[in-house]
Amino acid sequence: MPRPIHSALFAVPLFLAACADSGGPLAPLPDARPAHPGFDTSLYPGDAAMRAWAAPSSPYEWVGYYLAAPCHGNTSWLGRRAFLGSIGWGTAVLYVGQQTWEGVASAQLAAPVPARAAQSVTCSRTMLSGAQGTIEGSDAAAKTANEGFPAGTVIFLDIEYMTTITAPMRDYYRSWVAQVLADGRYLPGIYCHKSNAAAIHADVMDEFLARRPTAIPQFWIAGTSGFSLDRVPTDVGHPFANVWQGKLDTSETWNGVALNIDASVADTRAPSGR
Repeated sequence: MPRPIHSALFAVPLFLAACADSGGPLAPLPDARPAHPGFDTSLYPGDAAMRAWAAPSSPYEWVGYYLAAPCHGNTSWLGRRAFLGSIGWGTAVLYVGQQTWEGVASAQLAAPVPARAAQSVTCSRTMLSGAQGTIEGSDAAAKTANEGFPAGTVIFLDIEYMTTITAPMRDYYRSWVAQVLADGRYLPGIYCHKSNAAAIHADVMDEFLARRPTAIPQFWIAGTSGFSLDRVPTDVGHPFANVWQGKLDTSETWNGVALNIDASVADTRAPSGR
């Protein structure tokens, strides 16, 4: 791509993670394996497919959960959180914000040209700014709450590969992170390419140190070299990686159901904390 207009982090220590939906404490998730495979795909595959792929039918334990966002207009994942949890799926909540490349939201791309022209553009490099980051940080928190995710959930801001991290992009993601932290209900996370990860991590650490110095940022890092489902996230080449996405746009079949996915490994079975 730019990969999905979908396109893919701040790990919450499991004991930190707030309350379950019932209001009681959230029990720590079992974490016996060193790496926990997961996948993401732009459009919701459907309940039957997610049931067919639920462990142990596939190796995958968690799934990317796409919020409606400026550069991901599709709403097919919305309302599926309770069902996915009921059949054992962990989640990684994704918000595809503004990008340095030009684009329009995926729902607009899917529309016929006349209908597309009538829709307002929500995804454009011309919208990158600190002010827009603040607006969209609030939007991400509100949409995460609307989906019923409890306090402490990590929301991953999807930042696609950049040859250069521009000043407007830097202002955008720093403000997005700051606003999610200021909201207080959730923790901001970052999905990014390994080439951009060190610089973005340094900026995000500054925002955390200023606003939540006891929290640890989690990063979901993309890079295909050497990837396999038995590797650990830090094998991507960054010691701060908690999730490594390394297999892109691949078709797999499990339990008789074929899906086109991007595959990752994480250091927990629920990168967003649930």
